[in-house]
Amino acid sequence: MVLILQSIGWWEWLTKLVTDVQQTVLDSIEAMVTGIFGRMPFLLAGLIVLIIFWFLSKLVKKIFLIATRRTTVDARLRLLISRILVVVVVGLGVLTALTVVIPTFNFGSLIAGLGFSSFVVGFATKDILNNFLSGILILWQRPFHIGDYLFVGNNQGKVEYIGVRATSLRKDDGELILIPNGDMYSTALTIRGKGAKRRMNMKFCVGYDESHESVKEITRAALSGLEGIVLDPPPKVLVSELIADGVNITVNFWINTNESKPLEVYDRAAIAIVEKLNEADVEVFPPGSMIVQRPKEETDQEPEEPKKKSDF
Repeated sequence: MVLILQSIGWWEWLTKLVTDVQQTVLDSIEAMVTGIFGRMPFLLAGLIVLIIFWFLSKLVKKIFLIATRRTTVDARLRLLISRILVVVVVGLGVLTALTVVIPTFNFGSLIAGLGFSSFVVGFATKDILNNFLSGILILWQRPFHIGDYLFVGNNQGKVEYIGVRATSLRKDDGELILIPNGDMYSTALTIRGKGAKRRMNMKFCVGYDESHESVKEITRAALSGLEGIVLDPPPKVLVSELIADGVNITVNFWINTNESKPLEVYDRAAIAIVEKLNEADVEVFPPGSMIVQRPKEETDQEPEEPKKKSDF
């Protein structure tokens, strides 16, 4: 009998619990629906504000593109700035819509809350932001153009593409190298203007006892008619430096990069110069090498016989 009464008590408690849960869920749903319909004017107002800002962003983008159409600003930079303007205007529209829908929303509190998070994200993406901002400055200032030949540190090549993040260089051996714009903007660049002609430089050293005018004439003769070397402007052979090891000769000649590869022309020119100078019995040394010269008088003389000691 006691067990029956206890069972009835547990059953009533469980029934009451289920009833309370159902009532709580129904009250929550009713309150949510009532709140939504009660906030409907604010939601519609926020949606209208967001749509207005969206159309405003499109208008700002169109005005910017029209205003910069006749300027010298790079087309990719114009498109990038127009997209950034759209993002900024739409972002302002979202924040404005939130202030309309949620009157207690405080923009200042949001900025303060995002301060530390922004610092962490900025520190983690500093290299990306550096390359991005450097790319914008490069596209804005345009220190070099597609087709120019650049020397960047130990890398060199012809500019094939200038992007927001990196710049592509085509090396003389055909390989493509991507250099981050942060490095391009923060290091020294040597820029050769766009064009088919490119100047090649070559240096070698000869001794002081050589006839330097003859060396220059032989060098010019070796370059004349060589495949890949253009005649206008003509090659130049000049004495560039007098050092303790000898006389440095600098050779400048031009090639047509649309018809010849620089390394191949340099190879032919170097071999032709060395062979012609060797035929003329002119010793050629790399610049900065040590030249050891022996007087001909000493090398041509026969060694003296040792003198015999006289016996006393």
